[in-house]
Parts: sequence; structure tokens; C-alpha cells
Amino acid sequence: MSRRQNLHTHTTWDDGAASPLDMARAAAAAGLTSLGLSVHSPLPWDNDWAVTADRLPAYRAEIAAVRDAFRGTLDIYDGIEWDSRSSLAPDGFDYVIGSVHTLAPGGEDASVDCSPDVTRTILRERFGGDERSMARSYFAQYAALADDARVDIIGHFDLLTKFSQRDGLFDAHAPWLLDLAAQAMEPLISAGRIFEVNTGAMARGYRTEPYPSLPLLRRLHALGGRVTLSSDAHRPEHLTYAFMETEAWLRDIGFRELWVFDGNGFVPEPL
Repeated sequence: MSRRQNLHTHTTWDDGAASPLDMARAAAAAGLTSLGLSVHSPLPWDNDWAVTADRLPAYRAEIAAVRDAFRGTLDIYDGIEWDSRSSLAPDGFDYVIGSVHTLAPGGEDASVDCSPDVTRTILRERFGGDERSMARSYFAQYAALADDARVDIIGHFDLLTKFSQRDGLFDAHAPWLLDLAAQAMEPLISAGRIFEVNTGAMARGYRTEPYPSLPLLRRLHALGGRVTLSSDAHRPEHLTYAFMETEAWLRDIGFRELWVFDGNGFVPEPL
């Protein structure tokens, strides 16, 4: 049976806009055969986007209840989007998405995902305005995920370029940035990590192409990388956003399969 799934989604337990139950209902209505709920892992500083450690048991109990409610209709998986700076070991989840959201040279962690102004401030105050230095630090955190066997999926690999199209920050197609990113891809591919092709920034109007960018996806394919498709959905209406368009791009690049989770591990599904 053909599997259609989204493994990167968020709910009101972190920074999402809908409950796990409502996300599951929308996934079933959209024709998905499985849904992964991937809560943002706890972080060692105050924030408004990640679940706190004390709430995690109640969250996981709710996911288990939703799984039971949809048994036989929609497979529900208990995943986690584990931040590289998280204080939590990502043990006991169905799968782990490894992501980088922040940089912390010379001070407290600051998010590259927050706003153009925050990203400009990080660039100016922490990297002296040197985009290459900041990108090198960012991609080094991703490359380090090759050493952690608990990570299954690499999340929004070039998130640093979120504000490229609208605000001119970190040109996603710049040859120097593509080279730095490809260097970080190599150890991740060698370690067997799967890269998500993430349409979340498209759904929210920041980009007209997914993470990784189309040029990076060409590099990834040339290097023999594997991909899965997700939308990083924070709202039910974004669960399958631009999936057909993105699948067509992937086929044009040369990808012939998506890697999907079947409850035990990742298996190839013809694209």
C-alpha cells in the first residue's frame, strides 16, 4: 500500500495552532495514511516555542490516546524535533528529527528562525557582519549530528536562509553558501541520515521553494542523499502544503523515492 505521511508537525503543546486530535482529523481528511507529531524538545532557557520537560509526560499520554482513537484509520507516530542545543536526550521516541534553530557564539542562544531583525543582530553583533563565518558556524552544528546515532532525520537543513528571498539575508543560491552546506551534508549522508524536504517556509510565505533549496537538493542528489517529505505544519491546513509541486521538483532533480517511517524504521516509497 502506498504510504503518504508527514512526520514534521506541531500542536498547541509547543508552538502549533491546533490540538493533536485536530491535526489527526485534518491528516485523515487530507488523505494521509500516517502522521508524525514532532514536538519541539525542551530547551535550557525560557522560550515560547518548545514543550517544557515537566509537560512532556502529559503530552505523550495525549499522543498515545490519539493513536488509539485512530487505530486502523491513520497511523500516529510519537516523534520529536530535537534541537541541537536541547537539554533532553531524545530517547524513547518513534523517530527523531535533528534541527538547528539557534547560534550562541559569545553569548546566549539567539534564534535564526525568529525574524529578519534578530538574524541581522546576530550577524552584526556576534559575527562582525561576516555572513560566511555565521553560515560556517550554523552548518557545523548540523554536521555534528552525524555523530549522534539517535537522529534519524535532518530538519530544515538551510533554515539560515529563511529570510533570503524577502529580506536579502543569506542568499540561498549563493555558490559559497551551497559549498559550505554541501560540506556539512557529506558526513550526514555517510552516517545514514535522511534529509527532510520541508515546505513550511513556503506555506508561511517566506520562500517559493522548500528547505533544502532546489540547488542544495541537486547537490544532495549528486551526493547520494536520501529524502523524506514534510511540511513542518503548525496548522491543519498546511499538512500537505505544496506536496505535489515539491514531489515534481524532486523527480525532475532525479530522486526516485521518498523514505517513509513504517512504525519500525524507514523504508523507500516510489516517488
